[in-house]
Amino acid sequence: MSGTFQDSQILTYQYGIPTSLQNTGQQWDFPNAWAPLQDLVIRGLAKSPSPRAQEVAFQLAQNWVRTNFEVYSRDSAMYEKYDISNGGQPGGGGEYEFQEGFGWTNGVVLMLLERYGDRLSSGSQTVFLQPHCLTAALLLSLLLGLLPQCWASLSHGPHQTSV
Repeated sequence: MSGTFQDSQILTYQYGIPTSLQNTGQQWDFPNAWAPLQDLVIRGLAKSPSPRAQEVAFQLAQNWVRTNFEVYSRDSAMYEKYDISNGGQPGGGGEYEFQEGFGWTNGVVLMLLERYGDRLSSGSQTVFLQPHCLTAALLLSLLLGLLPQCWASLSHGPHQTSV
């Protein structure tokens, strides 16, 4: 692995990889971590022929899944970004409040569970013993979010007229 990558200290963050190391108060900077960045870095390292890089990919995946698991266990929600300096709280900065139930966060966690589910742990208990529970919870959360839209579509559907 590149010395620059290791020298940056981004691998030392317990809750995910920060988007940058600049603390500007903006949403794309420290201390925020976003799912797409985790995905890109983890996939890149996992494809490396280096066993060390592959192990770092696993550890980063472990950190990200654990952050999402802990936050979901606490808040019953997953967020678009996380503040990795503060125990994985919802991220901040930018021009709007943090968003719940973001698709890319859910998708990256599902991808990591698929790839590493046999090795991941959530602290005191092992995630791979119950990956279906987290998957089911994520899917249920997504479906419950869609119900109001479906109900509105059904109630405003085509009206029948009498002849």
